[in-house]
Amino acid sequence: MASKSKRAQIIPQRSLTKTFLYWAIIVFIIKLVIILNIKAVPFNDSWGKDFLFGGIWPGSDAENYLAGYINLLEDGIFSTNSILSYFPAGYPIVILFLSIFGQSWALTTLSVFQSVIFSFAAYYFAAQLSRTKLKKYSYLAFILIILNPTLSLYSIIVGYESLTASGYLIVFALITKDFVEKNDKKFSKYLITSSLIFGLMTFMQPRLIISGLIINLLWLLVRKGVKTGSLLLIISLAVTLFFPATLIYRNHKANGFNAISTNLGATMNIGAGDKATGGYMEKDYGVPCNTTGDVAQKDNQTVKCVLNWYIDNPTKAMKLFYNKTLYFWSPWSGSEVNGTMARNPWLKINPIQDMIKTKEGYALVFSWFGKLVSWLWLLGGIAILLYGYLILWRQKSLERFIGSIAMIAIGSNWLISLISIGDHRFRVPIMGLSLFLQAIGIKTLLKGGKAPMVDGPSLR
Repeated sequence: MASKSKRAQIIPQRSLTKTFLYWAIIVFIIKLVIILNIKAVPFNDSWGKDFLFGGIWPGSDAENYLAGYINLLEDGIFSTNSILSYFPAGYPIVILFLSIFGQSWALTTLSVFQSVIFSFAAYYFAAQLSRTKLKKYSYLAFILIILNPTLSLYSIIVGYESLTASGYLIVFALITKDFVEKNDKKFSKYLITSSLIFGLMTFMQPRLIISGLIINLLWLLVRKGVKTGSLLLIISLAVTLFFPATLIYRNHKANGFNAISTNLGATMNIGAGDKATGGYMEKDYGVPCNTTGDVAQKDNQTVKCVLNWYIDNPTKAMKLFYNKTLYFWSPWSGSEVNGTMARNPWLKINPIQDMIKTKEGYALVFSWFGKLVSWLWLLGGIAILLYGYLILWRQKSLERFIGSIAMIAIGSNWLISLISIGDHRFRVPIMGLSLFLQAIGIKTLLKGGKAPMVDGPSLR
């Protein structure tokens, strides 16, 4: 009788997993059709090389990434061009690596690669989630992620955001899989894989290293403890830090300074100062800082200068932090939009964008009613996310740990935005996890506040 009961539980599980896989494949095929129909247009560069921008859409920093890629092609991995040291060279190097399949197809290959990774990440995330007490939430979470127009379509954009968003989902799935299986022989493999993924994410966007180190550390401590896990911790750190270390080595060989990139101070200074708004500005921003030395030293001095300004001006700092929080969580369109997402592909089909093209529609969107809708979207999204986390926290087991991992990723990215600039584009890498928590909140509300949990594995 016990074997029949076990088989009865496995069949629905396999059926649900297949559903996730079918949806992931269908979404990828749709994207593939879109990719093959994106017409190639000339990329206007100043390095004397013609480049066709096809099979993918430009992201906010597309020109910078492509400029870096072009210089890598022309001068090699140790190119001295400043674009490869000002911005992290990791993402241009990813494009360079994918160009081995053909330089003329490099961006199309990038678009397909990012789309494959995203579909797999969404599928793998939902499949592992369905093996926990959150099985009844897994389908809604999967649909919200795979069909979210901004997050899903970002895989056919030049930008690190899609790959890092996929990375978070895959790591989340690995951790969940480990706690479900509790196989000590496989734990090291899962941890090293997670460290590898966080290393690659940091390779493209250094600020993500904070969440990566914290998440792997907590996972290791819960599973192995301090004494048993000390050696694994060293290995995990070495794997994670290897990739950003290669960028430091590249910049040292190319330009003679030790830094992953040199844009942190400049970015932080945009969001600080007496006239700053907290968002991106082209002028009238910043703190006057006296800097000397090479570009890396000047960047470090600017970082310290800006941090000191926040300490010396707590009232102004709190006002800027408030603004940056609103900007970080702001809608993609409407009256309260704030950020560098003008190239968001969702805006191509967003009905609000069509509305504001007419005089009457513009007046409505920016009226008190339009502002009310934007504020409800902003505050409602945060409230549902926090409610979803509260539901998981109350479970006091694996579900609490899962929710905490998601909040660490979300919270660390938000906090980093507070000391740099407020921009809703910085939310894209953690969108998969924020949508997961919102799925928990939404479904629980639809169930009258009663969480529809099923039997599942515990934390220990």
